[in-house]
Amino acid sequence: MQNYADRDPSPKAADYACGGETYDGHDGTDIRIRDTASRADVIAAAAGVVKAVRDGMADRLVSTPADSEAVKSRECGNGAVIDHGDGWQTQYCHMRQGSIAVRAGDRVAAGAKLGAVGYSGLAAFPHVHLSVRKDGKSLDPFRTADADGKSCGAMAAPLWSPAARAVLAYQRGALLDAGFTPQPVAMADLGAANIERVAPSSSWPALVFHVWAINLEAGDALTVTLDGPDGITAQNSVTLDRNKAEYMLFAGRKRPVGGWPSGLYRGRLSLVRDGSEFLSRSVDVQLP
Repeated sequence: MQNYADRDPSPKAADYACGGETYDGHDGTDIRIRDTASRADVIAAAAGVVKAVRDGMADRLVSTPADSEAVKSRECGNGAVIDHGDGWQTQYCHMRQGSIAVRAGDRVAAGAKLGAVGYSGLAAFPHVHLSVRKDGKSLDPFRTADADGKSCGAMAAPLWSPAARAVLAYQRGALLDAGFTPQPVAMADLGAANIERVAPSSSWPALVFHVWAINLEAGDALTVTLDGPDGITAQNSVTLDRNKAEYMLFAGRKRPVGGWPSGLYRGRLSLVRDGSEFLSRSVDVQLP
């Protein structure tokens, strides 16, 4: 998961759990995959008739105003709209170019493949954007009723099945990736799958441990540490001054003059939130 619908009617933003995993005006649910090299199918949430489809738009991560302007009026990218009857519709956006598996007029069952997750249209990361509408009005599938008079706080009459609800359990932040590279990395390279996934070797010019996380909160304190034999160590720490939809941090060392000493090298992430460790991860590698 990356973003939920915005439940706050003001210029501020809050998701259905009153968290910050959304942005102002967001009217759907974003379900992401890790990077552009990852693959996942998009399936129909319920049975219905395909009302409209679009394919042929290139998969392209949006990062500049010019990128946004290039997809103006086609922000959904490649996608499909399904009519479920009685005023219910679902729309699926940002699917991978050439993956659309249905045509307008097709009758589909719940779980039928519609296409594949991509990053066409106005997409800063690979994901499917799901919109749910009743009589033309957008609904949050996590909270369709507000019997308590509040717009957020907990699920209220959710549309998800119990199995889907378990898979889509709310997470206040998650780790997408952690590993070693022979040079410093950029978040854009991680998202575009430009990082070569190979085992570290003694010939690497540097040993860098990186972490990549999503939906972090203001005040989160992240520390990334690299430790190895013969006293090799490196550390990088940061405390976030605002919420971050995604964030990358690394620590590393250049290869010593005499080469990398053999032994165990460990990279570790510690994320402290509200005074206690909220998230941690260790990755070990053995150099011969």
